[in-house]
Amino acid sequence: MEFVCQREELLRGISIVERAATSKESMQILEGIYIRAEGDHLHLAATDLELSIECDVPATVVQQGEAVLGSKVLSPIVRKLVGDQLVYRTSESGVAQIESGPSHFTVHTMVADEFPALPEVESTGLWRISQGELRRLIRHTAFAAATDDSRPFLTGVFVEVEQDEIRLVATDSSRLAFRRGKLLEETDRPRSGIVPVRALSELMRILDDDDDAVVEFEITESQAVFRAAGVQMISRVIEGQFPDYRRVLATDQPTRFRLDRIQLLAAVERVALIARRSTPVVRLAVKGETLSLSSREAEVGQAYEELTVVKEGEDLETAYQARFLTEVLRAMDSDQVEVGLGDGLRQGSITPVGDENYVYIVMPVRVG
Repeated sequence: MEFVCQREELLRGISIVERAATSKESMQILEGIYIRAEGDHLHLAATDLELSIECDVPATVVQQGEAVLGSKVLSPIVRKLVGDQLVYRTSESGVAQIESGPSHFTVHTMVADEFPALPEVESTGLWRISQGELRRLIRHTAFAAATDDSRPFLTGVFVEVEQDEIRLVATDSSRLAFRRGKLLEETDRPRSGIVPVRALSELMRILDDDDDAVVEFEITESQAVFRAAGVQMISRVIEGQFPDYRRVLATDQPTRFRLDRIQLLAAVERVALIARRSTPVVRLAVKGETLSLSSREAEVGQAYEELTVVKEGEDLETAYQARFLTEVLRAMDSDQVEVGLGDGLRQGSITPVGDENYVYIVMPVRVG
């Protein structure tokens, strides 16, 4: 195999696929990046058998072929090279020569035939969505998924497609984030599945800044497929029954108030600073048109702050984990938010003003 390509183009491709490679010592081939040179491009791939990422890189192919190089060796070499152009050759002994500018490397390759076969995906029948819409759906929900593997079905995001609507839901049982979006075309194949957060995080990293660019995707019983601008990512789906999120959304709070999102975020962050030795909890108390935020910790001190709000309903006081408030407020785009408070240990909610497609539910905590 021999090819010539732009170093930056190859580095971009390596950066896209390398995080699907694994570090499991028992399967060394999965530590590698598969490279196939054919036609006018390189095909790069990496997989850990649960997540696989593939992409194409333009190149001048002198001799077709394939090879697998360790990602922890190839990536830093290409990253540190100073030349604009990179020349790659593989000898019959399986040693790769990499040249760029004044630098010359020889790197041992792995047997390409041992690299696992990647799933085949039909190119027709995929759903289509804009990158901007998909990025917003993921950003507004994925943070609320559980990180505890004791309940695997909560460690992913539930994706539901019906007609021209797509819904993403994530929960760790103490909070729930729901976002509704639109597909570019209607589908007659309603489907749902739980996609691992890791896969969606990698997808966010792969997507570029062109909000209007199109992503093709599909969720089957066993895998989720995403395609965008020469990149394909395939992930397993998580088995299990996702909770009935509709029952959680159908609630009514006796107190609702509106205020500036950034002001609320900053106030929660400041008040939570006092809780250094435990999980920060912030008390919210609404009285009239004033929202007071407070936090205290024995042997440390206490914090108190007031904000002006527009309130509907009765005066009320409750408390939430600070992180459950700051994470959603950082994820949101809107200038104003509406906060709903439940009495006792009933759930609260946060929604962006003027956007009925996003709801965040959060359970209060009991404080003495």
